[in-house]
Formats: sequence, structure tokens, C-alpha cells
Amino acid sequence: MKNKEQINQQVEATFKVLDAIEVVKVNPFFKQGVLQQLNNSKEQKTTILTWFTPSFQLAALGLVLLLNTSAMIYAFSYPEQITDSSLEAFAQEYSLQTETTSLLN
Repeated sequence: MKNKEQINQQVEATFKVLDAIEVVKVNPFFKQGVLQQLNNSKEQKTTILTWFTPSFQLAALGLVLLLNTSAMIYAFSYPEQITDSSLEAFAQEYSLQTETTSLLN
């Protein structure tokens, strides 16, 4: 019983505190001032990449595509002729040929 009485007293105290809350008087232009400050801060954040315009993006994309196509044309225009001597020299250079017979090879 004592526990219920304490809970009831705490509930009553809480309601008394809520009754004591008064309406806050705010300047009628407060909302307008806050919204103006928010708009000003948004405008400053959007000016970071103004130089990267769509026309510049298109030119950069064209340059990248041009470089890629020229690299592909260069790579495939001269067929590589691998001879046995160059393959053997490569294998010797990187020690891919061994004289010993190992179980792990």
C-alpha cells in the first residue's frame, strides 16, 4: 500500500509541475528570422563546385573517352609476335625454368 501511495504522490507532483508551465511569449518575426538564416546557410553550401558546370563535365567525359579509344587502338593495332627465344628469355629472367626435379613443382 505504501508503494501505491508513493506512486500516486509522484503522479500528483508531476501534474502540478505540468500545471505550472506557462505559455512562452515569442517575437512574431522569430520564425521569419530563423528561416532566413537557414536559407542563407544553404546558399553558401551550394557554391562549392560552381566551376564544375555541365558543359565542363561533358568536355571532361569526351576527353576521357578519347584517351581510352586511342589507348585501345594503339594496343590492338600492333599485333605482338611472341617468339620462342623471347619466351625462353622471359622464363630464364624470372627463374621459371629449373634444372632440378622437385616434388613440389
